[in-house]
Amino acid sequence: MRAPWVAAIAFALVPVVFTAGASAAAQLSGASETGAALTLAAGAAVSAILGLVVMRLSPPRVRDYGFRRPRRARVALLFVPAAATVLIILGTQGIRVNAPTVAAYGVLVVAVALNEETWFRGIVFAILRARSTRTAVVGSSVLFGVLHLANLAGGADVGSSILQVAFAALFGLVAAQLLVLTGSLWPAIAWHAAWNFVSFIGGDSTDSRSLVGLGAACVVMLGYAVLLGRRTSSRPDGATTTDAPALP
Repeated sequence: MRAPWVAAIAFALVPVVFTAGASAAAQLSGASETGAALTLAAGAAVSAILGLVVMRLSPPRVRDYGFRRPRRARVALLFVPAAATVLIILGTQGIRVNAPTVAAYGVLVVAVALNEETWFRGIVFAILRARSTRTAVVGSSVLFGVLHLANLAGGADVGSSILQVAFAALFGLVAAQLLVLTGSLWPAIAWHAAWNFVSFIGGDSTDSRSLVGLGAACVVMLGYAVLLGRRTSSRPDGATTTDAPALP
């Protein structure tokens, strides 16, 4: 691909556009919290399907993008920190929404995780992988973080949006490292869905206890990124090879 960065940015914008459209539809319709969650889920699902179509029409097979079982079962213990971050948030925020909303959020987080991992760790990663795996890991993470600035359009304040950009970039870094180590998108999809779920059902609370929990989870995630980074850099073929495809 002659202009991988241009293509990567263009493809990264696709899920953002669908999310923005679904969010606008929910706001204009005056949907309840449950209705808004289902509307956003529908937008994410359509976007994810489009991403799978793009994968299907490209030279690599869909499974080569990462829709397959993790190849390296021995790295299963590396998933423990990911689970720990989810449990920390659940333990500090609890459940603060009603049962129908919990169910709606369950649908939403699965759709969002499939959507964003398909585009960012699937397609965008594969495009940048033509340069190098390191470029793909860092580049896809930065794009994932920066494009969370779209939350400003939804009324989020600048300070919280900047923090979310930093967090999303860190999350994206770990998710990309998991792809490199396992050759599979499923670990990142599962973690992404679980993280969003406990955050949503906790009402995205910002009380002192919740903020302490979020800070602790971020510390674990940062250590997780360092651990996975060492694992990827210590592979015999260095950090320039992964099971994920590179688009020509």
